[in-house]
Amino acid sequence: MNRAIPQASATRALSEPSFATHNAAGNGDVVLLCEHASNHIPAHYRGLGLSLEHQQRHIAWDMGALAVAMALSGMLDAPLVHATYSRLLLDLNRPIDADDSIVVHSEDTAIPGNRSLEPSELELRASTIYHPFHNAVTALIDARMANGKASAVLSIHSFTPSYHGVARPWHVGVLAEHDRRLADDLLRTFGADPALCVGNNQPYAPINGVYHSMNRHGQQRGLACAMIELRNDLIAHPITQRAWAERLCAALTPALARLHSGRPQHAMHR
Repeated sequence: MNRAIPQASATRALSEPSFATHNAAGNGDVVLLCEHASNHIPAHYRGLGLSLEHQQRHIAWDMGALAVAMALSGMLDAPLVHATYSRLLLDLNRPIDADDSIVVHSEDTAIPGNRSLEPSELELRASTIYHPFHNAVTALIDARMANGKASAVLSIHSFTPSYHGVARPWHVGVLAEHDRRLADDLLRTFGADPALCVGNNQPYAPINGVYHSMNRHGQQRGLACAMIELRNDLIAHPITQRAWAERLCAALTPALARLHSGRPQHAMHR
């Protein structure tokens, strides 16, 4: 007989903040986000009915992404806002009303603890996870703009080497929608390295609904923005995490300088 997976209530509200800000006073020209940084699921959710093995998988978080983002934050002196709960509780990189904001099935795995959620539970997760994270990002960018600080917005993610049995050859993907100023610069740099297989809106694209944070905090504010996707087997260890942070820093430093130099930039593509 299957045990029921408990839903939270107002008396069991999530007690820990849904985000953390690292290097908030960083003076670099970019704000970093890592929306899928954690696989933490509070104990009273009983893992949403998943085994510990499943809770460690990519369905629960973007493995290696936070370590890369933290290292990059130090190299660029950039503020970083990152998640502290698993994407399985609520995906911060989806509109709050999207069907995949809280998934009942992820890749090849059912998520029992997300089935038939009560309205009170949906509201709890929105009010304690989604809104605090995005309000914090908005406040950070507002403060920087009030101080005349140029800001681009960059989100760091990771992806699996294969999906439903189909191999993914890319080492790094750069995602962008209408505003491609930063993305196109990064693609030119990465594309010049013959050792890299580079994805332009691969393995995901904004059309797949994965560009919510960049649209909200970048495009809609007229700020250059892009998403970085790193294949997670390439950032599985501290040495390779640091190496990819250094590679990203080497590409981003001149790209941000060009972006904020006052020289004419490419117009937004629509």
